[in-house]
Amino acid sequence: MSNQSLGNRVQEELTQAVASELLPEDVQQRAIQLLERLRKPVRLGIMGFPGSGKSTLLNLLVGADVLKQNVQLPTLQLTYGDVAESICTLSDGSKITLASTDAHEIAELSPVFVEMRMALPALTKISVLEIVTPDDATSLHRATQWAAKRCDVALWCSQGFNQTEQSIWGQMPDLIKDHSFLMLTKADFLQANGIMDSTMDAVRAVAVDEFTQILPIATLQALAARRPDGTVDKAKMRASGGLSLISSVLKQVEQGRQSAVDMADILLHQHAELLKAAAPKAETPVTAVPSLPVEPESVDSSADEIETAIASTVAKVETPKPAVDPAETRAEEPLAAQQESDVVVLLPATRMAYENALQYIMTESRALLDLAEKTGDAAPAKIIAKAVEHVQWLSEYLNENGDDADPLLIQARDAALDAADLVQLMQMEKRDSAAIEALSLLLQLKHELQADLAA
Repeated sequence: MSNQSLGNRVQEELTQAVASELLPEDVQQRAIQLLERLRKPVRLGIMGFPGSGKSTLLNLLVGADVLKQNVQLPTLQLTYGDVAESICTLSDGSKITLASTDAHEIAELSPVFVEMRMALPALTKISVLEIVTPDDATSLHRATQWAAKRCDVALWCSQGFNQTEQSIWGQMPDLIKDHSFLMLTKADFLQANGIMDSTMDAVRAVAVDEFTQILPIATLQALAARRPDGTVDKAKMRASGGLSLISSVLKQVEQGRQSAVDMADILLHQHAELLKAAAPKAETPVTAVPSLPVEPESVDSSADEIETAIASTVAKVETPKPAVDPAETRAEEPLAAQQESDVVVLLPATRMAYENALQYIMTESRALLDLAEKTGDAAPAKIIAKAVEHVQWLSEYLNENGDDADPLLIQARDAALDAADLVQLMQMEKRDSAAIEALSLLLQLKHELQADLAA
């Protein structure tokens, strides 16, 4: 079963579970939160000082000239809507809705915040929050702290990541740092002046541990790669850094959704007996689910529930199939259609290492199932001990195998090392629920390896 079909199946079953109201109250709330995560696009936040290239980057990501260079708008939330409209919040708190997304018309109202809705394909996968502030550190600090609670992935735009920026970013929550990109904008200017390499070296020295990736991008060059007929000059887009950005954001989007799918699938297996009574209601569509803030939750489990979850995990492990390379020229659908195969291909030695690692996960998942069957009530502690062992093995194996020049392998090594630290902390907490959390962490590593293999 593909990740997409699994996700659709899990979302449908979770919708039915929520509608049945058969789940215990605390589990029902967690199910609603997971359903919200599955239904909503991933929230991107674009941050940085004025003039850092945020608006141009937004236009690139959504594939349309939403923001004009000669029009100053406030902080903007861009979401999908079948009908174009702009909801403008004024300084007195009142709101005015415009039946258009015309930047000049919006600017005339002098709003303090704008929610803009447009029928753009990219917005079915992402929503974009652009932070606009005065050119001072205090204002930007306050705005980014506010934005950190309202986005899943952050893109910090900069031309050098100076000490002021470092100080502001250093105070951001670790959760958003784990899903963030430092966008070194105006890379064409740096290249033309012969300072690209020295600037990248300086930025990496202070920011490599603060962001998921550091990506140089010549945004105007990337926008120019779009042809009038809607197709894309891939060579120009790749040279600009645009394809690397699209690929990286797509991967974050997919990983975020897959994590929610895994947690929802485990929850459904945990409470399968309770939900059997909801089967006759399966054909009844659910039209609304209460909106709740999404926060990480631990998943309670017993030995029997862990056994069921592991069995499901084993059934889902598949050998990934290579993606088919699309035609050299195609209609542009940024984020909604661009594939990672445009940008990244694993080197042979890394591919072999990944395949061996996935085979290891499959074999050891079956062993975990046997362990759950044999140990009964003692299963949680034993399973998490094994999970620690497996994640540590993966970290060590990836560190010793593959091609050291492969950037994807470097990312995978970092992810496995972080997972190894985290799973050991889970073990020290001595919670039964940590067994499921550790299993989910192992699943996440599997999905990341599969995503790279499919590129």
